Amino acid sequence: MVRGTGKFKQKRGGGRSFSKDMSFDNIEKSRARGTAGDDIEEEDSDEEEEEEESEEEEEEEEESGEEEKPELTRTERRELKKKEAAAKQKKAEGEDEDADLINPNHVQKKLNISDLNAPRELSRREREEKEKQDAKDRYWKLHVQGKTDEAKADLQRLARIRAEREAAQAKRKAEAEAKAQEAEQKRQAQLAKRK
Repeated sequence: MVRGTGKFKQKRGGGRSFSKDMSFDNIEKSRARGTAGDDIEEEDSDEEEEEEESEEEEEEEEESGEEEKPELTRTERRELKKKEAAAKQKKAEGEDEDADLINPNHVQKKLNISDLNAPRELSRREREEKEKQDAKDRYWKLHVQGKTDEAKADLQRLARIRAEREAAQAKRKAEAEAKAQEAEQKRQAQLAKRK
């Protein structure tokens, strides 16, 4: 195992100093010295957020004309702010004011109860498959009836094959008869010799 690696890895900037009790004057002094800058900035951003939240709450109270609870905890204020942001977002989604933000491909189709029993519209792929199958069925109907070019060619070929087979069968039959007559003649010739 290599030395220096493991659970306690050194980080740049040294240790951290936590400053819960620092006042604004102390923060200015520590910034001038350059110590605990990261922690102070985080605290400043938290303080700024809290100030903004309190200013927003005061403005809302002035606008609404009614005062909410005078003392809200930090978590309650955050939850309230989240709820208000969600309500604003829902309101903005419902209005769709900005034409650039509207998706032209997104269609919200409202379904009626009568539409549930109606046959659903086929997708492009399903429609193409159905058309292909229908075309095959039509073709095979015509093929069975002998109306397609392929069926006509097949029937001509079959007729030619039948004619060839019939000719071959007639030829074999004639050969068999000729052999039978020859055998009969030989037998009669042998009988005639014996007598």
